[in-house]
Amino acid sequence: MRIHLPFLGAAVSIMALLWTAVAPSPNEARSQIPIQGGHEQRIEIVIEDRTFFLAKGGPIEVGSPIEIVVENRDTVRHGFTSPMLFGLLVSGEDDQIVTYGKGVEGFYVNPGKTLVIRFTAERSGSFPFHCDLHERMRGELYVLEVPTV
Repeated sequence: MRIHLPFLGAAVSIMALLWTAVAPSPNEARSQIPIQGGHEQRIEIVIEDRTFFLAKGGPIEVGSPIEIVVENRDTVRHGFTSPMLFGLLVSGEDDQIVTYGKGVEGFYVNPGKTLVIRFTAERSGSFPFHCDLHERMRGELYVLEVPTV
């Protein structure tokens, strides 16, 4: 089912927050991965010690492209699966493959590699995600509507 938000001339922005039950990433200082394209909003997630960490987040607008960068610093493969991707046009790419389309349930990111996921948020809400290879690895992305004045 697709949910469309009515836009009556009012700008709507949302805040992307990542929830984990662990402290911030131990290696927060890292080089920036260049954004390809125009007005994409970026969320950066680091996987380290079998835990998702928020490396960078911030406000984004409904209807604007979102880029989620997932860097795997572990020595094992991890998954990134979320129901927020169901029914959306999603692209995912790493240094070996590019995937694009609807019906994408998630992605895998190999040890030492970085995955870039791009899509456009159509609604606000709470969006859980997890590693389908390691059941205790979980997080949640909160997309909040905040009307601007």
